Amino acid sequence: NGFYIFLNPNEIDSSDEYNENDPYTVIENFKSDFHQRRLNCTIELIKKSKSSKNLLDLGCGQGHFTDKIKKEFSNYNVFGLDYSISAIEYADTNFKNIDFVVANAYNPPYCDEYFDIIILNNIWEHVPDPLNLLQSINRIIKPNGQLVISTPSRYRFINLIKASLGKEISFMSKLHVTEYTVGQIKEQLKFGGYKVNKVYSPSIKEGRLIYRVLKSIISIILKTVKSHHILEATVFYSANKLPPTKAHK
Repeated sequence: NGFYIFLNPNEIDSSDEYNENDPYTVIENFKSDFHQRRLNCTIELIKKSKSSKNLLDLGCGQGHFTDKIKKEFSNYNVFGLDYSISAIEYADTNFKNIDFVVANAYNPPYCDEYFDIIILNNIWEHVPDPLNLLQSINRIIKPNGQLVISTPSRYRFINLIKASLGKEISFMSKLHVTEYTVGQIKEQLKFGGYKVNKVYSPSIKEGRLIYRVLKSIISIILKTVKSHHILEATVFYSANKLPPTKAHK
């Protein structure tokens, strides 16, 4: 097919810092149960969209996830954007009927209000300034367009235990800039002009019995005190862009 590169000359040298050990993109890791759950949850949230024609996978990596989305929603116009030339070269070679481009997510090369749905799968934890990214997204997403985000829960079960013991929490990957709490992301989306419709994290029933029992007890306590913390590793958010008059209220 061939693909376009929308980068300034000074950006091209840094655009191939693509890490093939990134757990969210390479095919070997994508076949894991973790990523299958990630895919299934994203698909379920997309299905709830009432009008969907143009869909963008922002930060698509090698395109494995994008291809699965296209196969599930074959009538959608599916697009993939990533900063890495080598990743998009792989995606464009291996996956058809998807429009892949190399570009900076902060300067996406699309028309205003073009997309019905924009997916950010495990991108948020790589972003030091989410509000700046939301500003770029706001230009290209339609009014009432759907934003689907998946990202690690900062205070998932193991980190909540560590924090309660006064220990330093850990990130899921050394490539993460940070990991946000559920409350932080909801506030970021609200301030960015979005209404959060669903915060979702399917429970994974695995591990030793003592682990599962303790996790259940902590979950009940969190609900009782109305805490926004979620104990599962990954949290999914579905939000819709509000009209300008309703944003920031």
